[in-house]
Amino acid sequence: MARMHTRKRGKSKSRRIYSQEKPDWIQFSNEEVEKMIIDLKTAGTSNSVIGVKLRDQYGIPGTKAVLGKKLGKVLQSAGIKDEVPEDLMNLIKKYRNVSKHMDLNRNDMSNKRGQALLMAKILRLVKYYKRSGYLAPEWNLSRVL
Repeated sequence: MARMHTRKRGKSKSRRIYSQEKPDWIQFSNEEVEKMIIDLKTAGTSNSVIGVKLRDQYGIPGTKAVLGKKLGKVLQSAGIKDEVPEDLMNLIKKYRNVSKHMDLNRNDMSNKRGQALLMAKILRLVKYYKRSGYLAPEWNLSRVL
């Protein structure tokens, strides 16, 4: 099946090996890992960067195998939750940059199409997050644009 906004057919890449048990080389207890995650988040680090730091600096391949729950659930149980999900916020930032470019370059038609595609992605994601309960039903996109 082809991708949505391109004519390309797929992407070959390496996949993470999912294991159900905690790897032997991890020297940290579950409480230490949770404390690391909470400390990194309170320092202002995004969820994806927290995962990369846990993997590269501490040798923790994934929180699901170590703690039995995902990184977002660990933060949610600690009472730390982003108002807007990280993937949606990244798309909104990208849309702002394209809009700024379009203000300076009115005749850039390929970026005009890209801006429309970005807005479509944003609206689909907002609809999904409202349906799944992560965003409130009265949440409005104009507050963050």
